Amino acid sequence: MDDLNLINQKVNKFIDEHQAELAEFDLIIGVSRGGLIPATLVAAKIDKRLLVVYIDRQNNVYLDKPEWIEGKKVLLVDDICRTGFTLSLIKKLVESANPSLLKTFTLFCLSKSTFKPNYTTFIENDLKFPWDWPRID
Repeated sequence: MDDLNLINQKVNKFIDEHQAELAEFDLIIGVSRGGLIPATLVAAKIDKRLLVVYIDRQNNVYLDKPEWIEGKKVLLVDDICRTGFTLSLIKKLVESANPSLLKTFTLFCLSKSTFKPNYTTFIENDLKFPWDWPRID
C-alpha cells in the first residue's frame, strides 16, 4: 500500500470511530508541513473550517486566525508525534487563544513520546512520510 492510501485509510478509520464526537468540533488546525494532509482530509470529510499552524527551525510557532479560536472546540492534527516537543509548543499557543475544548489527533505516535495525543495509533518504530526531509529510503 502506498503512503497516501495509508493516510487516507487512517483518517477514514478515525472519522468512522469518532463521528459523533467529531461533529461537535468547530475548527480543525493542521500542523504545517506533515499535519496538513491529514488535517485537510479530516476537515473536508467532516465539513469543518481548517486553520494552519506553522513552526520554523528556531521553534517559533505561528498561528493563522487565532481570533477564530476563542470559545471554539478545536481539533489539532499532525502526522506523527515523535518526541512530543512540537505538539507541546503548538498546544500552548492554541490554548492561549482560549478554545473551549482542544483535543489532538495524530496518525501515529511513538510510544516513547512525552506527549500523548487524544487520538492516535501508538507505534514503536519511527515512520517516514513522503514530505519528511531529508527523505530516507
